[in-house]
Amino acid sequence: MQFDLMTSAQYVARNLDNLLERAERDTVKVVEEGNIPNVVTYFAELRATVDELKVKMASMQKHLDALSQELIPTLFNNQNTKTIKVDNVGRVTVADRWSCSILKPDQAFAFIRESGNGGMIKPSIHPMTMGAHAKDMHEAGKPLPQQLFKVSSTPYTSITKA
Repeated sequence: MQFDLMTSAQYVARNLDNLLERAERDTVKVVEEGNIPNVVTYFAELRATVDELKVKMASMQKHLDALSQELIPTLFNNQNTKTIKVDNVGRVTVADRWSCSILKPDQAFAFIRESGNGGMIKPSIHPMTMGAHAKDMHEAGKPLPQQLFKVSSTPYTSITKA
C-alpha cells in the first residue's frame, strides 16, 4: 500500500475506534438518564452517523471492486497471466464468477432434464448451482440457450495466503 493511503487508513481506523468508544460511553450516559425521548433522539443521531459512514464505505468498496473486477483482470489479461505469486501477499489469481438466472422456468427445467442434469432440480435450483452448471456447459462448448437462461460471468481477483 502506498504510504499516504496506509497512513490515512490507520488514521481512519484509530478515529473509528475512538468513535466507538465515545458512542459506548455516551450510550451508557443517555440510557442512565432514563429519558426515553433523549435516548431515542440519541439513537436517531447515531444511526444517521452510521448511515453516513456506510455510504463512505460503500464508495471505498466500489473502488475496491473496480480493482478486483476490472483493473487487475485487465492487467492480467494484457500480460497473458492467470496466476502470480507475490511476496508478502500470496498467490494472486484472476478467475470468473458465473451467474445464471432462469427466464422461462418450465422450458428451462425441461432443457435441464433432457440434458441429463435433472438431479439439480429440487423445488427449484439454487443460484450457485445454476451458475456452476452454466460455467461447466460454457467450458464444454455447450452454452445454455439464451432464450431460456440469462448467463453472465464477472472476473474477480482472489488472494490466497502463501
